[in-house]
Formats: sequence, C-alpha cells, structure tokens
Amino acid sequence: MRKKVFSVKSIVLFAGFFLTLGIPLQAGAVLSTNEERLQALEEKMDAQAKAFSWLKKFKPKGDLRLRHESLFRQGDNASSSQRFDRSRQRVRFRIGGEYFFTKNIKAGFRLATGPEDSGTGDSSPTSTNQTFDNTFSTKNINLDKAYADWKIPFGKSSAQLRGGKFGVPFMKSQQIWDSDVTVEGATEKLTHKFGDTKLELILGQFVVEEFSNSATDGGSDDVHLFAYQGVVTQTLGGIGKAKVGVAMYDFQNIQGNNLTFGPGANSVDADGDLASNFDIFNVLAEFRTDLVMGVPVKVFGGYVKNLANDADDLENDGWEAGVTVGKRVKKFGDWQATYFFRNTGKDAVLDALNHSDFFEGGTNSEGSLVGLKLGLYDGILLELAYMDVESIIGPSTKLQFLQANLVLNLF
Repeated sequence: MRKKVFSVKSIVLFAGFFLTLGIPLQAGAVLSTNEERLQALEEKMDAQAKAFSWLKKFKPKGDLRLRHESLFRQGDNASSSQRFDRSRQRVRFRIGGEYFFTKNIKAGFRLATGPEDSGTGDSSPTSTNQTFDNTFSTKNINLDKAYADWKIPFGKSSAQLRGGKFGVPFMKSQQIWDSDVTVEGATEKLTHKFGDTKLELILGQFVVEEFSNSATDGGSDDVHLFAYQGVVTQTLGGIGKAKVGVAMYDFQNIQGNNLTFGPGANSVDADGDLASNFDIFNVLAEFRTDLVMGVPVKVFGGYVKNLANDADDLENDGWEAGVTVGKRVKKFGDWQATYFFRNTGKDAVLDALNHSDFFEGGTNSEGSLVGLKLGLYDGILLELAYMDVESIIGPSTKLQFLQANLVLNLF
C-alpha cells in the first residue's frame, strides 16, 4: 500500500491557506472593538458638549480696580474749621455676564463690592469701592445687576424692553448719574434709523423708595421716578458725528421724605427731610471727530435745571462743558485725556445719585476735573484724575482730590 507523504512545500501551502482565512476574522474582531470604543468616546463627547452648551450662550464680564486717593480740604465744614487731609486705598471687584436665550433675548447679572450700610445692609448706590480698613476684614459682595432684556427688530426700527436692576439706560452725565448707579424697575427704548440719522425714545419707570406704610414711618407714599428722554444722533459726512439728548426726570413723592442714602447737600426741612421736589430737566450735547491730526476728539456739554423748585437759580441750575482727546483705551499704547468744568446748584440734582467723587458727591459746587488714561497692556490700564472744586454759596469749602487707578479687565 502506498503511503501519503506531505512535503515541506505542502505544509507551507496549507499553513498559508489557513492563515489567510484567519486574518480577516481577527481583523474583523479588532475593528469591531475599535468601533465600539470610538462610539463610546463619541457618546461621551456628545454628553459633555450638551452639559457645557450653555457656555456658548454666555458672555462673561468682569474687572478689578485698585485705587489710591488723596483728599485735601480747606475752608469751613460742619464739624470743624480746621483743614484735614485724607488718604486711603480702595478696591473694586465686579464679575457677571449675559446669557443669550436667542440673539435678541438675554438675561444679565453682576456682583460687585461695596460698603454696607449699618441700618439697611445695602450698599451705596454711587460706590462699589471697598476701603482697605478694619483689621484685614473680609469685604462685601452685593447684587449690582439682575435683569431681563428683549430686543424686537422691525425693519430699520427696533424696540427694546428691559426689567430688573440694570445700568442707567439714558444718554447721561455724572452731574446727574454717578457711573456706579444701577436703577431698579423697567425701561422701554424705541429706535429708528433713516439715512445718517438715528432717533431714540427712552422711557423709564423706577422704584426709588418703598415704604411699609406703617405707623412708624407716618404712612409715607412710595418714591418713584418716571423718566423720558429723546436722543438724536446725526452723522455729518466725513466731518464727524453729533448727538443731542433732552430728558425729564420726574421724581414722585420725594419732597418731605428722607431717602436711605441722602440727602447730603440738598435743602432739608426742620425734620431733616428733603425740602424740595425734583423735576429735573436735562439737555446734553456732544460732537465727535477724527479730523484733528487723526486723533479722536469729543467736545461735550450739558445743562440741568430743577423745575420743581422756586428758589434762586444758583440753587436750581447747573451746567458743564469739556473735551476728551484720544480713543477708548483697550490695549498697550492707547491713551485718552479729559478736561471738564462743572457747576451744580444746591438743589439742581438729587445728591444721592450724582457723581460721588466730585465734591464728595455733594451739590452746591463748581470746579474742574483733569483726567488721563493709559494702556499698559491688553486689558490693563492706568487712570489718573485730579479734581479742584469749591462751594458756590454758604460757608467756603475747597477740595482737591487726586485719584490713581490700576484697572484690569478680566473678560
């Protein structure tokens, strides 16, 4: 009987055949495992993307300001006829942002430092500074803004509704509104553009004081502010741009009441309550141009009058005029210089809300401010300001105020 003999060649052929059959099976198994891992990774990334999708709709905002200020005072004051000086270091920290539900619907908030009033626990409406003091004590953080905003575009026009606690919505000057003030209530804004002209109508309904109407406060009526402003902005070809705003700020039930933060220099009655109503008429104007050696220049001015007070015009009127040279400071090398002169009668504006640094926030004052801003790095700037102010009527008081700020914009 003939025996079958397998040669080396046959063995190699058979081995190669079975190996060839096995490779697709093994590759298929490896490919299947990789696909599963890839699918699991994609699912994990999708879950993480959904978890953080809100970040795409959120725009953060924040800044830190370190300040040194020195006050030099001469003349009479309520407590002493001696001159006194004061120097202090202060910090301001603000952080917040806006969340966009859609392109035109958003909500915003901001937290900020600020000194706490011992009676109410609230912070001053005109200052978010905290002074370095009180044995390294921790500093307060307060709700500075919380609002909802809806913009409704239609053609070349738009309407905007905002409610909550938010920045002053008007074309404004610190002669009436300190830059730290955030109003509380609602505002409506209508805008229409045609050609080189833009028209704006801005309305506001704000709560100033809410009383409990208990026997302890005599059943006082709540204090409200109804505000109206029209603004015209006109582009003047290649010359520049002009802007004019006319406003009326009508305070309700303010006479005979004592506000939580005020009065300071405003006239008061025998009980220490405000002696006057405040119906403040305000006109503001500015002109911007780049034609002065290619450097942006803004010339501005304003007039204010309390129509609800029949006293002498020295007490009810106010005005200001000034100039700013240079563009807005954002990065290294940017600079901007400002000068203005301001005159504010004793009852021309409500001193609980006006510029808290100029004459220490008081009215019955006139004087100058010189300011300079320098860009040190992207988002970091140095601000310098010097104010020389004195009283208009009554005991003579003169203040010189020097400020140096290092501002770091976080977002």
